[in-house]
Amino acid sequence: MLEAAPVLDQTEAFWEACKRMLREPLAAGVARKNETDRLIEMCGGRIRCKTAHDADSLRGDSADLLILDEFSLMDESAWTEVGAPMLLDNNGDAVFIGTPRRHNHFYNLFQRAQADDSGRWAAFHFPSTDNPYLSKDALAEITSDMTASAYRQEILAEFLEGEGAVFRNIAACMNAPKTTPDAHKGHRIVMGVDWAKSKDFTCLSLVCAPCKNEVAHDRFNTVDYVIQRQRLATLALKWGVGEILAESNSIGVPNLEMLRRDAELVGIHIEGFDTTAVSKPILIENLVLAFERSECQWLPDRIWQSELESYEMHTSANTGRPTYSAPEGIHDDCVMSMALAWRQALKVRRVATSRQG
Repeated sequence: MLEAAPVLDQTEAFWEACKRMLREPLAAGVARKNETDRLIEMCGGRIRCKTAHDADSLRGDSADLLILDEFSLMDESAWTEVGAPMLLDNNGDAVFIGTPRRHNHFYNLFQRAQADDSGRWAAFHFPSTDNPYLSKDALAEITSDMTASAYRQEILAEFLEGEGAVFRNIAACMNAPKTTPDAHKGHRIVMGVDWAKSKDFTCLSLVCAPCKNEVAHDRFNTVDYVIQRQRLATLALKWGVGEILAESNSIGVPNLEMLRRDAELVGIHIEGFDTTAVSKPILIENLVLAFERSECQWLPDRIWQSELESYEMHTSANTGRPTYSAPEGIHDDCVMSMALAWRQALKVRRVATSRQG
């Protein structure tokens, strides 16, 4: 068994608990203890305790049972890139424990476990009020000074919506039908692109402007930019994309230059969008209105919907302007690609209307 905790104090607490529980076996000589590595070896098994403050510190190990304690405070990569591969050799099990931290990666995993019907996942919910080992009087005293949201999250273990949640009517707008390029021949298809390479994701969203439906999307990371542009070109040619609106900040500039030089993309209008404190609110608010008015249907996808649900708005103390972003630990790349695609779809529709008039 390997136990990982997000910070050193919790790791130390678990290590001390293991030593207390195994004091008698250790005294009897049936186990070996290594304080430096926080390792206890027993007949037929071992327990090792590590911190997951840096997910890479878990690499190079394997486990039959991996317990990720306070997973909501860890980086998502502690499981997706490091933890999951550790279980491959022994077809091991994983346990995720934590206090909810709004709609972050722990929420996504909990939702996945609840929806699973294969028997591979199970989800459990334990509010502090159900804990028979906690003093009811002490709990009442401690919680008397808590805000309603803090009580719901810390005591009732509820996943709260993101603070200042931005998008509404999400579920009603995530019902775009599966379709094919042939069904949209002659239609104006636009693409929104949000670039990334390592920690974030590059996301592509394709919208049919006259149908007001998302027809395709893609999401990937840790892919070289050459491969990213090839994937983009393949998707654009498959669907007959007429216009591409891609973020032009930093890494977007050289990618846009290369796209415009790509012989395969000749005839496609490729435009850059500079995301700033002024331009981003307008971009996001257009998409917010689209959801509130049910103006467009988007492909059903758990990851993309989760980003929308978690997206937040705050007001700048210095300028009074709204600022939009994902909470810490959550990506917003899907939201940005959808917003870019919708902006271009609106532009296309306005052009088409003026021509008809």
